[in-house]
Amino acid sequence: MVAPAKRLTPQPTFVVTSEGPLKGTTLVVTGDDLVIGRRSSNDLVLPDNHVSLAHARVTRRQGTVLIEDLGSTNGTFVNAERLSTSRALRHGDVVNFGSIETRFEDRGSQLAREDSTETMLAQEAAIEEDRPVLSPRQVEVLRYLKQGLTNPQIAVKLGVTERTVKAHCQEVYDRLGVPNRTAAVDAAHRLGLPEDEEGEG
Repeated sequence: MVAPAKRLTPQPTFVVTSEGPLKGTTLVVTGDDLVIGRRSSNDLVLPDNHVSLAHARVTRRQGTVLIEDLGSTNGTFVNAERLSTSRALRHGDVVNFGSIETRFEDRGSQLAREDSTETMLAQEAAIEEDRPVLSPRQVEVLRYLKQGLTNPQIAVKLGVTERTVKAHCQEVYDRLGVPNRTAAVDAAHRLGLPEDEEGEG
């Protein structure tokens, strides 16, 4: 049996978009603490005179990429705003190192957000599928249970015998998969039942 292929998570990158010899250069964020600058020994190198030797620091914490300026001469900008403190980057942000403009791409976090959304929708759908279907009479009985009415009081409301009320209650318990009145009320609150307001009063 062939194991399902594992989806590779792309690393965050800075892609140079400004005109000039560096256009198209891609800087890949492969570590958790990297320095960007003109110096050839830096983790991420931008060989341009408008970029300081040690221009900015990029760190990764729990899936978030942070950037901070290291006192560069021409500044570090995110979406045209000059950095004065550390800032979290988002996929698609425009990051300038001096006059060198780059686009920050983090498809890994974007995929993670999409997966998270899909998981949440699937969970909501599962809850909806698990929601028990009650008859109008069972809905009415459940509403009275939530109101704290006793079996004799419910019997008066419905105009039936107490024995019939017990039978209805047992049907509600069976539908909800619970053993008693208290558990039925808890389950009703958890599942948002009953939804309609018919039979009130």
